[in-house]
Amino acid sequence: MTAVEFGSGRDGAALGAYLQRLLHFDKSAAVRVVGVGHALAAYAGPPFGGQPVLALRLAALKPDTPPFDVTVAAGALLEGLAEDDQTLTLPRPLTGGPSWAGLLPPRTGWTRLGLVSVRALAQAANEGNSDFRFRALGLDRSGLDALGEEIWSRAVQSVDGADGASTLTLRTAHAAHALGFLGPGPEASEEFAPLARIGRWLRLDAPYGTVLQRD
Repeated sequence: MTAVEFGSGRDGAALGAYLQRLLHFDKSAAVRVVGVGHALAAYAGPPFGGQPVLALRLAALKPDTPPFDVTVAAGALLEGLAEDDQTLTLPRPLTGGPSWAGLLPPRTGWTRLGLVSVRALAQAANEGNSDFRFRALGLDRSGLDALGEEIWSRAVQSVDGADGASTLTLRTAHAAHALGFLGPGPEASEEFAPLARIGRWLRLDAPYGTVLQRD
């Protein structure tokens, strides 16, 4: 097992908070952890169904950290975080990791499309959650799955780009909100999140993390 050191304890604490939220939704979650230069990227596939969405949390590493790329259990990764949040011990890699781990989008080459209101994202996610709870009464598992797909596939915002219109779905807004990427009190936020595209991928860079949506 390999230990890496963060640029600051705040980076370690932020990664820990991200992992805790992820495990709240999926106790068996996997994370692909990639270290390049002074940056650590932790990718995960939150269990919100339908078209793939990936969550991404970045953290700064000490300069000259050797590169690494490993897919591990989120719980084991959280356990590898030191009490002072300064050091992370990478656990043993998973055998036969999730399919999404081999389909990561490029790190560079993105075309910026515009900005999306954090407040609008939070409000859309809340409305979707309320709609689901109201209509879910009495439904069996297949009915719940169908209802969830109907709601989370709704368009939140359409932005015109160089290769046509790009539609951000409610599933992506929900993932950003549920994982804490919109920050504290997002319903009253005055911040905006950049939206970018490359190929079939949309990238929403929220204030505290990134959600990647694949068409």
